[in-house]
Amino acid sequence: MDAGVNNVIETPSQMSWIQRALGVRQEETRTVGLFFLHNFLLGIGTILVYVAANAILLENNPEASLPIAYIASAIAMMAVGKLYEYVEHHLLLSRLAGRALIAVVVMTAVIGVLVIVGHSVAAAVTIMVGYRLIYLLTNLEFWGVSAVVFDTRQSKRLFSVISSGDMPAKAMGAILAVLVHAHTDILRLLVVAFVAFGAALYTLRLTIQSHEVYAPHRPARVVKRARPRFVEQLFGGSELVFMMCLSVATIATVATQIEYNFFVNVKHRFHAQEDVIRYVGIVLALTYGVAMIVKLLLSRHALDRFGVRRSLLVLPLTALVGLLGLEAMAAVQTDTTRLLIYFCGLYLVFEVARRALFDPVFLVLFQPLSPQQRLHGHTLAKGMYEPLGIGLAGVLLYIIHALPALEFWMPVAWIALMITALVLLQRTYRHYVTELNDAIARRFLESDQIAIPTEALNRVADTLQSANPDEVVAAIGWLERHNPPQLGKQTPMLLNHPTAAVRRRTLDATATLDWPVPTQLLYHQALYDTEPTLRERASYLISRRADTEVSMLAPLLHHSDIAIRQGAIRGTLEIQPANADALGSLTALTKESAVLSLKAALSVVQALRLTAYVPFVRNCLTHSDTSVVKAALQTAGVLRDPELTQRLVDRLSDGTYGRTAANSLKAMGADVLPLLTRTVEGSPDRLVAARIAGICEGIRTNHSRQLLIKLASQPSLAVRATALRALSRFGRHPADDELFERLVDQEVALAHRLLHGSYGEDAELTDTLDYELTLLLQRLFYALEQRHDRNVLDSVRIGVAHPSRERRANALERLDNLVPRPVYQTMQALIDDQPRAERIRLIDAALGPLHEEKAILPFIIEQGQTLFSDWTVSVALRRWTPGVSPASTILHYLDAIPLLRDSVVAAMQHLQTQQPRNFSDLLKRFPDLSSRFMSHSSAANSRIPEIELIMVLKGTSLFAQTPENVLSSIAPIMNEVTYAEGQTVFNKGDLGSSMFVIYAGEIGIYDSGKQLARFKRGDFFGELALLDAEARSATAEALTDVRLLRIDQEDFYDLMEERGEVLRSIVRTLCQRIRVLNQTVTRPVG
Repeated sequence: MDAGVNNVIETPSQMSWIQRALGVRQEETRTVGLFFLHNFLLGIGTILVYVAANAILLENNPEASLPIAYIASAIAMMAVGKLYEYVEHHLLLSRLAGRALIAVVVMTAVIGVLVIVGHSVAAAVTIMVGYRLIYLLTNLEFWGVSAVVFDTRQSKRLFSVISSGDMPAKAMGAILAVLVHAHTDILRLLVVAFVAFGAALYTLRLTIQSHEVYAPHRPARVVKRARPRFVEQLFGGSELVFMMCLSVATIATVATQIEYNFFVNVKHRFHAQEDVIRYVGIVLALTYGVAMIVKLLLSRHALDRFGVRRSLLVLPLTALVGLLGLEAMAAVQTDTTRLLIYFCGLYLVFEVARRALFDPVFLVLFQPLSPQQRLHGHTLAKGMYEPLGIGLAGVLLYIIHALPALEFWMPVAWIALMITALVLLQRTYRHYVTELNDAIARRFLESDQIAIPTEALNRVADTLQSANPDEVVAAIGWLERHNPPQLGKQTPMLLNHPTAAVRRRTLDATATLDWPVPTQLLYHQALYDTEPTLRERASYLISRRADTEVSMLAPLLHHSDIAIRQGAIRGTLEIQPANADALGSLTALTKESAVLSLKAALSVVQALRLTAYVPFVRNCLTHSDTSVVKAALQTAGVLRDPELTQRLVDRLSDGTYGRTAANSLKAMGADVLPLLTRTVEGSPDRLVAARIAGICEGIRTNHSRQLLIKLASQPSLAVRATALRALSRFGRHPADDELFERLVDQEVALAHRLLHGSYGEDAELTDTLDYELTLLLQRLFYALEQRHDRNVLDSVRIGVAHPSRERRANALERLDNLVPRPVYQTMQALIDDQPRAERIRLIDAALGPLHEEKAILPFIIEQGQTLFSDWTVSVALRRWTPGVSPASTILHYLDAIPLLRDSVVAAMQHLQTQQPRNFSDLLKRFPDLSSRFMSHSSAANSRIPEIELIMVLKGTSLFAQTPENVLSSIAPIMNEVTYAEGQTVFNKGDLGSSMFVIYAGEIGIYDSGKQLARFKRGDFFGELALLDAEARSATAEALTDVRLLRIDQEDFYDLMEERGEVLRSIVRTLCQRIRVLNQTVTRPVG
């Protein structure tokens, strides 16, 4: 089935429209339901206590009693907040939350007693204090639990939903308030509140059973910037918490003032207690009803549209406009009714904005903090600074009541507070972004940031005596950097170490630090070490000494051991470039026919840049031995000869030598750029263009950058990817913003099309398009780095692939606050683990419906390797029929790489079998197709088709989890080899530099004549040789005639250097195998 762009995206049965409207995913339904119910019950309890407290307080001179209640409440709340903060460090969060709710139930009972026995102002104030404490504890409990259950992204999406549970409850409570006429009715409300809090305690227990409600202690993040001492001491080291506390205090002050004016104006307008409560109840019911609708249906979408920063500013701007409007009304004589209506409207709008938008967004700001910081910061803001704001409002309101002359200046104070809140929230947002950066940044210090105490250095020196060679090698490295004299004392002992790796590392350190080593010791090493590379190294070190005697040097220069001779020639010419004896020995090497001699001569010419030997290098470039040609290419890169340089460029398209030539050109630096520019202007193939981009990556000049920009603008996405990755190493240039914006738009449009095209029942097509979307996401990140902070985007790119849910959520949130909204939503659709239909809806919401008439298969066939990887094109070609696209669109693939040729042949064979009439019509329209088809079919039969090679690789456990798109890059470097029954593939002790996959036959693995394993078709052996060439640990012998597929390490390294995704995939697969082996080894027997 062709996954075309016109597919109808069906609604998954398990995702209801209500869940989609609320932004709740299927797996989150139970959790959200529990939190919603829990908050609903808390809302019923708190609003009923609130109504009871205000009903009594409004009976007792509210102008004076309300400010006193605010001040008393603030003092009590701060005391309880400090107590809660103390207990928070000594109890598990699950136990703390339960005890907080038990305290709420007890306080509700105490308030009930006060309602029965107390009728004074003091009792009314005490009841209001009790309400405020209940409000504080329920807030701390509810948001403390939710803060550790939900991550940053979930909190941004769901906090408005779960927190809306108290809105209908409070609306119901406000309606009940209308029915309150006496203390007896108030007591009934408190009984209902008591029951609601008990039910909330039960739902909390259900939540704890369903989730791990735990805030783990984690080490503090490494932050390089300095922070004020008081922030470290009072705010847990977080400037974000500091700013949030100041912000919440100013908001609470103004909110209290608005509430006070509302209640007082209601009391002035309606003198009868029954009328007051009825009017307050109606306004509260309307407020919470509107807030519920806005919170559930509009809050999340408003946050998505406006972002965190602008959403934070809505509330203070609303209050500022309201207060300015109040001043305008004060300038004009206004009657009591109009003033009451205005205050009702201001209270309603302010509370809706606060409950529906500000509170959920404000709580989201805590999420990038560590769990402990998050809880501490929330407790500090709600338990200390919000009460502080309420208390400050109470003091100001009491002063106004006591000193009416100051009332003229109060509006100025309120407006100043709102302007202060705007400034503080702006700074809060900046610190929020900084915390997001810290949350996704690398966790490790650089080596130069680590202090090494003397005791540690002495212990490292003792490690040189270890029986473990790896520990000794590591100790040499440490001492080389931190205590060279100590290492110098141990050199004689280390050069006699039985392990070659230790001797090699010691000689490397000797060459780097140039400390005196006894001549006889080095001479003995040069002559008798068992490793050729170490003999060469020791010979080089002794020959470059000015005090080496001629009698000792001459035998080395003419030694029969090529390794010794090579080292001596290099060392001698390094300090005596005109030494006739050394030059003569080198010239003699260049005239020999042995491969080792030629490679030794090339190595010396390369190391010393001997331009006199250019003709010799030129001849070696045509040698029949591959290793000699590669050595010559490496040497050509340092000689700067124009003809040799041109030959290097000509070799870039060579499958065997292209990578070596590219590395040599990269070593030449900026001098090679004019030649590369001319090559790019000549429209090279995509392989050459991609290799030129890789060369430019290592040359940090403006010329190199301009050449990379040209390559990034080419239609080939493979070339673009390489160029963009290389450009990420360069600084940002605003002059190029328009170009990169266009590239980002192109990638976003392609993502839209591919995501739609991947929706269908063809699993293979879906998988390959998912891989293309993965590559597209990488290109998007690299392109965005040219317009935004590279370090932040690097951290985001790593974070979105991190196994930690919290790290991924923080990375996505940082991305949301960095890139344009449509780009972010596109990347979110590519990254989020959601059903495909939901991801398509998300990208459609950002970009609009897709209006492309061409289905995905003809689009892939038409664009081919320009936009897609080889395997994706192969998948599309194998699904070709005359109904998909015209035959002319696929015939040119018969001249493409083997994989695509095989795919066209497979499609033709399928057409010939399934639709013979269409096949005959096709032959009539293209007469030469028959001969070409037959020739390609016969050629395919003489070798193993690449599609089959890929399937064989996919069938091995090593590559089972590797995408076919990656395997299609490995197939071309696989060499088919055959062995007869009884023939040895390799012996124990041989140097291993290849891995083998069995295509046909059986292989036995032996050690000391004992069979260790028996492998058959689809099995592999020698895989570690791909990454590390070491001696074979066993012998492999053909048990039957076998057909093997060999992958050589050198070819594999070249492939991994060009294709980073190959390296990542293979390393991931090997890690999985090691993990499985570890589990097998550690699993208890029986």
